[in-house]
Amino acid sequence: MLDAAAARGFGCDWVVWRTHQSLVVPSQTANVADFYLASLDMSLRGWPVYVRDTGGDVTPQSPGVVNASAAFVVPRAADLSIRSTYQRFCEPLLAFLRTLGVDAYLSSVPGAFCDGAFNITVGGKKLAGTAQRWRLTRTCDGGPGVAVLAHAAILADPDIELSIAATNRFYRLCGEGESREVDPARHTSLATLLRTSQAGAEHILQRLSDYLERQRTLDISLAGSAR
Repeated sequence: MLDAAAARGFGCDWVVWRTHQSLVVPSQTANVADFYLASLDMSLRGWPVYVRDTGGDVTPQSPGVVNASAAFVVPRAADLSIRSTYQRFCEPLLAFLRTLGVDAYLSSVPGAFCDGAFNITVGGKKLAGTAQRWRLTRTCDGGPGVAVLAHAAILADPDIELSIAATNRFYRLCGEGESREVDPARHTSLATLLRTSQAGAEHILQRLSDYLERQRTLDISLAGSAR
């Protein structure tokens, strides 16, 4: 997606997806002394460990997590910042959540897994984690630009207690347990917030996909009208 956005120089692509139960860790975690044995232990317990190129921290995945990934290009302007690209990426997700009656915002949640300033948060609890990666490129008109790959992991209906227990076990096995303990009470899910079968991951994935497609169609229509 990042390659395609950088080559194209304009527009925005979205992919909404789920994956199997696992732990996804940043590349620096693979350098700790006990990483191999910790990964083997977790794999035998049904939590295979995958290393990603970007930063952040350990992130639990499961079929109950709905992932939304977007790739887009922005001009390299004076007001370009990590904050501005996070806001551009997250606004459609926040708008979608409002259609469900969920009033979410962006903030840090100390004690949550892979905490950062741009968690999607409800009532002080983490509903989704976000991340992004940049690549220098050119916009479609030849000007300097940045291709952005952004990602959100939305907790639809995972077993939060189980996921956090696996995360904390991995930290302990890597010798980082006391300093990196994650608190399950610092998280929430759409299933908890909405208390309906319509909050299941499969249903949320389809609704979010449909919503983003309608927004994309609207953006194209408005762009055509402007011309």
